[in-house]
Amino acid sequence: MKKETFRERKHLEAEVEKIDRDVNAAVLEGYADKKALRKLGFESKIFLSAERTVEDLAEDVIRGADRVAVLTDFDEHGKKQNKAISQALQQEIDVIRSARKDFGAQLTSSDRRAIEDVRPLFDDPDEKFVEAQLSGLYFG
Repeated sequence: MKKETFRERKHLEAEVEKIDRDVNAAVLEGYADKKALRKLGFESKIFLSAERTVEDLAEDVIRGADRVAVLTDFDEHGKKQNKAISQALQQEIDVIRSARKDFGAQLTSSDRRAIEDVRPLFDDPDEKFVEAQLSGLYFG
């Protein structure tokens, strides 16, 4: 793994660790984002906004959390979602806006716009080679 890649991954993991301490749930867009955030070390509840109305999502989040980070994508669509979701939640629970700001700054510093974009940070070409060799031994 390249030194820059390792450093970027460690910075993101540290940011996610901080978020995980500060909130008891996060709102993400889709399953790929959830999987990537888990790889970065997030252990609290995750609510997905994909294919749901803001009202339905807010109802579930309010029932299941009291401090939440809205970490939808950092593109135009994700920013609009963040605004709508945050407004729906802020009357009932704490929306930790600093979590989005700090995580977004770290994520977008390397031109990533979605949490799922961190997947290459976990790809190890040597690991794929070993897996291919092992599968050849057992299935070849």
